[in-house]
Amino acid sequence: MNRRHFIKSSAVTTACAALAPSPGLAASRQRKDRAANRLLNAFYLRAHMYTMVPRQVREDMKWMAGIGTNVVSIAVLEQDFYAARRNIDMVVAEAAREGMKVFASPSRWGGIVAGAPKVPSLFTVRNQQTWMRASDGQYVDSRETGRISSIFHPDTSDFVCNALEQLVTQWPVSGIIWDEPKTIQRDFSPEAQSVCGPTPSYEQCVDQNVRFYSQVNAKIKGLNPQLVTSLFIYAQYEDMVVDKMAAIQNLDYYGCDGRPWREEDGGTTEAKGKYLLGNGERFPAAAHRNGKNSLWLLENHNLQDKDVPLMDRRLPEVLTRPVDQLVYFYYPRNLETPDYVMSTLVSHLRKF
Repeated sequence: MNRRHFIKSSAVTTACAALAPSPGLAASRQRKDRAANRLLNAFYLRAHMYTMVPRQVREDMKWMAGIGTNVVSIAVLEQDFYAARRNIDMVVAEAAREGMKVFASPSRWGGIVAGAPKVPSLFTVRNQQTWMRASDGQYVDSRETGRISSIFHPDTSDFVCNALEQLVTQWPVSGIIWDEPKTIQRDFSPEAQSVCGPTPSYEQCVDQNVRFYSQVNAKIKGLNPQLVTSLFIYAQYEDMVVDKMAAIQNLDYYGCDGRPWREEDGGTTEAKGKYLLGNGERFPAAAHRNGKNSLWLLENHNLQDKDVPLMDRRLPEVLTRPVDQLVYFYYPRNLETPDYVMSTLVSHLRKF
């Protein structure tokens, strides 16, 4: 089945099942039945690309709304403020047409977070004084995107706060979602040493991540108190990190990402221990202990066909967990058979 036929047939099936004339109306009824804090969020990582076909964007939005998605998350690069403005305008408008809100994921800003695509940060390239250092004095280098700016440096926080203000002013987004902070590691930059001493410990640097994201979230809430803030980290982090990051202030949703199965199941993963069932189950508890809603991002990207039956078998168990925001990738990167993955996924997502 090709993508266009799958999208159309999925939308028709959903509409008929809900006795509604369109997928958007069907989704609206599902959202009304869902608790207000329960979000089904689609990562839609195409707005920064050069090819944007309006008809295809509308089809995508109808598909997502038709299975009950109520949030669409888009990646926003630094360059997108001027190079993809109309693209993001289109996604926001078409999402609204189907009754969905849009969250923005600051992508690769300062090299401090993940997001799409895997490119170096323009700010970081231009601001060497902000670069993180290792214990030997060498600059920290990410395999995917190169240098990382230190969260201890005031220029980094100024850049992020200014970019956030531009983002929420330029587009009517409803939330910000922080994707896999990359600074949860020891930092030996001069600015880090001035705060933590000559040999900053791992725990001190985790504490400073809590401080940093509490600060930038306060900026978000200051711009608009109604903006929803979310943050997720790797499922395999140590208990100390899981518990400390759950204390970030001005944060509405906290959680992790990982494969939607258990470690003992086997299957291919991008990092050891990065599973929602098992390691990931610490996160809803930590979020709720700290007065936050919980979040899981199920990693259905970079997926081999041999692992799809495993995802299919474990997703019913995933859906029984106390997760308030469930995030999935819409037609993500590097799939062997994209329609196979998405058709398997959709039968479960409708039940969230």
